[in-house]
Amino acid sequence: MRMTAGARKTLMLLGAVLALSIAWLGFGADVRFVPALEEPADAVRTEALRKNARVILITLDGPVRADVFSSGLMPKLHAALTARNGVLLDGRAASSMALSQPGYQALATGVVTKCLDNDCPRVAQETLAEFLVARLGVPADQVAVFASWSRMRKAVAQDDSRVLIDAPDEGPGGRPELPRWRNARFDSQTFAAGFAHLTHVKPRFLQLSFLDMDEWAHAGYREEYETALAEADGYIGEVLDWVDSLPPEERALTTVLITSDHGRGRSDWREHGFFHRGSGETFFAAFPVRGAVSRVEVDQRDVRPTIERLFGFCTESRRVSGAGRPVGAVVGDLSCAE
Repeated sequence: MRMTAGARKTLMLLGAVLALSIAWLGFGADVRFVPALEEPADAVRTEALRKNARVILITLDGPVRADVFSSGLMPKLHAALTARNGVLLDGRAASSMALSQPGYQALATGVVTKCLDNDCPRVAQETLAEFLVARLGVPADQVAVFASWSRMRKAVAQDDSRVLIDAPDEGPGGRPELPRWRNARFDSQTFAAGFAHLTHVKPRFLQLSFLDMDEWAHAGYREEYETALAEADGYIGEVLDWVDSLPPEERALTTVLITSDHGRGRSDWREHGFFHRGSGETFFAAFPVRGAVSRVEVDQRDVRPTIERLFGFCTESRRVSGAGRPVGAVVGDLSCAE
């Protein structure tokens, strides 16, 4: 029997309510009470962070967490963990929907937004990128996002004028220069543009957002998915090599963070979402480690306050209940002050 439009709408609404209220699937959005970190107040060190710190955030779209933890699939990442004093931890999607747009909005805002799918409206809260432009007092090209997915624009800024966002336009794929999927460009194009910006402009904050592995997984092409993951591993290696080339004092204040928007279903790796267990399993990697590794899991909501602390801002005290907290292993005893 064909379902009426009204019935379909009601069913979708009930599903959304269910998604927000049930945690037994293992990746629900919970209210966490994480003890606050010590907030050292050292004006000189804080000012140094405000003027000189740099953060590079790399996001991979929907890899299987176990694949990221496999040194065979991501050898450069794993080699760097020892050689460059890094850490690789389990991660968790903040939204129980375990979809891309909710995940990217959580990374940008530090909270779970009202976004329930990939067609949700543009983020309504001030984002990390917008905060950094305003509080650091830097030009838009100093806070830049390069993305393979067009809809990253809706996650990283309230409007396109506040920060530099380099992403493809929405539209069909399939042309020789475009992937077969819609609203995207190849990760190789994103990396080429983003890495050129990194090396020539040397922005204070750069986000590189890759997509290919998710699309190949949805299509069921395991070999192509693994190739995309290996290519992302290569991009990570190039970024870390560039950081190593910096003068020591500049390198000491440069941090590279790597995470994902969601995981993949355990029983069907091609899919992800609320009804696919395992979809909330993400990962979190960071270079360098500045403090004790005391956590076994990092929530997406922790990424924004961690980055803010790296720039010398103690903004987590102003967050609403359930918001993220800085990751101690990454920020160590870095000073911060409002």
